[in-house]
Amino acid sequence: MMIFKTFSAQNGIALITVMLVLAVVSVALMSMSSDRQMDTRRTENQLRSLQAWQTVYEIEAWAIGQLKSDVDANKNDGLYDALNDDWNKPLKSKPTVQGTLKANIEDLQGRINLNNLIVDNKVDAESVQQLKRLFTNLNIKPSIVEALVDWVDKDMLVNSSGGAEDEYYTKLSPPYRSANTLFADVSELLKVRGITSVVYKKLLPYIYVAPTYESININTASVEVLRTLAPDITKKDAESIYSASGKPFKKVQLFLEDEAMGGIAVNKDHLTVISSYFLLSGQITMGKSDLIFQSQLNRDNLGKVSVLKRLRRS
Repeated sequence: MMIFKTFSAQNGIALITVMLVLAVVSVALMSMSSDRQMDTRRTENQLRSLQAWQTVYEIEAWAIGQLKSDVDANKNDGLYDALNDDWNKPLKSKPTVQGTLKANIEDLQGRINLNNLIVDNKVDAESVQQLKRLFTNLNIKPSIVEALVDWVDKDMLVNSSGGAEDEYYTKLSPPYRSANTLFADVSELLKVRGITSVVYKKLLPYIYVAPTYESININTASVEVLRTLAPDITKKDAESIYSASGKPFKKVQLFLEDEAMGGIAVNKDHLTVISSYFLLSGQITMGKSDLIFQSQLNRDNLGKVSVLKRLRRS
């Protein structure tokens, strides 16, 4: 009887041991399976990301082709850019092997270049007033423009009560310093005193950044931008200019002579009908993930187009 009890106890211990081993093995297998699943998902996400960015390069090639073709099409008729050009027709949303995509090209010179504030290392008073008019028309405090001037000028002097230099920015949390150089991107505005996210969103459709002074294209400028060309242009005047029967203008002088400009004096040196800077915006949808991007393009006088910067936007 004693032998039977000993044998049963040994069997019980062995059974428990086997069960423990099986439990450990099961946990290990589940852990390995989970790790493999995570690795698989990580690899899939990386592949999707690579495919999406490859599609971005293909869309950029399409945009470059559109802008080059526009130059060729206008060679005999005089070079100009207008809203009825083929480059302004969006790439229609369509399914691809990777997913769906859509894109469009916009003439940035229909907006105001923030870096026009500085010309030959000096503050350009006319550009300051133009931006102030834009701020006023958008119901934004025009005094904030003084903070923009302080952000890009090279000195550490505060221009006015609305300005700001290191003394202001270093007291923030976290602290930082004013750039004292030209804007690198429009998003940099969010660091400037007085520019809240609400103000930024209001301004975004009407501003851009280029490394040099750039004139406004009168063929592609919006009503709000046209209102900034002179202090006495009303909204009704700007709407008449925008819908002028003479558009698209092939020369600035034709714009100045148009009946819509009757009695309105503007500085023709700040106007153009040919653009060099364009914005390519696109969205690529792959499964549940979206890649929203923007590429700034530059087209030189010979029609050569290059990508200046490429950013992922949220």
